[in-house]
This record gives sequence, C-alpha cells and structure tokens, in this order.
Amino acid sequence: MIQEEVPRWIFASVSKHFDTNVRVAKSLSMYIEGQHRETRNTEDFFELRLDGPVLTELSRNYWRIYFEVNVLIQAAMNESDFHKIHRYAGYVASAFTMISVYKYGDDDSLFACIPLLQDDRDRQRIQIFHLGQINKDIKVQQAVVEGHYQIDKHV
Repeated sequence: MIQEEVPRWIFASVSKHFDTNVRVAKSLSMYIEGQHRETRNTEDFFELRLDGPVLTELSRNYWRIYFEVNVLIQAAMNESDFHKIHRYAGYVASAFTMISVYKYGDDDSLFACIPLLQDDRDRQRIQIFHLGQINKDIKVQQAVVEGHYQIDKHV
C-alpha cells in the first residue's frame, strides 16, 4: 500500500517549486486552485493546478506516480507591450523542470526527484496554449502551460 501522505507531499512540493521559480524569481502573483483570491487589483497572475497523482502499483511496493501540472496565466492587455502574455508563458514554461518532492509536514526529507515527461508521440511535453482575450469587455489575455511528470519508485 502506498503511503497516504504521498499526494500531499507532491502537492506541497509542486506548489513550492512554482512559487520559487515563477512567483519569487519573476515577481508574478501566484494562486493555487481553490485558494481565495482577490484579483480586482491584480491583473497579472498565474494560477497553479495539479491533476493527480495517479498511483499505479506495478509490483509489490513499486509504484508508478504520475501527475499533470497545469498553469493558467492572466495578463492585462497593454498597448505598449503586446508580448507580455508570451513573456509570462515563457517564465512559467521555464519552471517545468524536474521537481524535488519533499516529505513536507513530516520530516521534510527528500522523497523523490520527479522528471518532466518528454515524448512527442504521447503529447508528453511542455505545452503552451494561448486562449487570448476571453471576454471582449475585460482587457486581459489568458494562456495555459501544461506539463506531465512521472516516476517509478519503491514506496
């Protein structure tokens, strides 16, 4: 049986990874899906979502751990900077690297370093989707950056 803390460790570690590599490094406001957010005064931000983990026991105590990271980006439209949403997408995409998963809330030791999947045939790569201006009355653009992670590990 997999340790019940594994999903929480992954969530906490992914959140910390993107907080450090995008919010702190690039001074862009960050929210986590489900977190209360007040965006009236914050036009530029990103929201982190995690799908999974999907846990598959391959053999006794040997598990495949798979999850998807999905980041929504919002940028105010600006006549003097048409590249802003693309720059922000680049900031976020550059943070899709190996993620160190720590046992946060327990002993904080390293649990695993989980690599980003890179396989064109299965669409396992960093994908950027530009959604554009969602509402014609609101002058913001949105984009999404997505990546998939997997590791096989004794747990």
